[in-house]
Amino acid sequence: MGAPLRYGPSEPLVDTQVPIQQAEEAGAAQHPDAAQHLEWARQQTQGARRLIEQNRRDEAALFLKRAAADAELALALAREAPARAEADQVLQQVRELQQTTVPAQ
Repeated sequence: MGAPLRYGPSEPLVDTQVPIQQAEEAGAAQHPDAAQHLEWARQQTQGARRLIEQNRRDEAALFLKRAAADAELALALAREAPARAEADQVLQQVRELQQTTVPAQ
C-alpha cells in the first residue's frame, strides 16, 4: 500500500478538486459516460472527506486516487465527445458523396 497522507487534511482534497473542475469546465456533465465518471469522482471525494475527518488517512488516500482517476477519465471523455461527433459527421458526408458519385463509363 502507498505511503499514508502526511499533510494537512485539506491538501489532498484540493489536489483532487483540480481534475474535477477541469472535467466540469470541459462539459463532462453534458456527456453520459463522462458525467457518470464525474459523479463517481465527486462521491469518492466526499467519502475521502469523511475518512479524513475520522483520521483514516490511508483509506482516504485510496478514495482520492480513485476520485482523481475518475475525474481524469471524465475529462478525457468530455474532450473526446466533440471530436467523435465531428468524425461521425465527416464519415456521413463521405458516405453521402460515395452514394451520389456516378462511376465513369
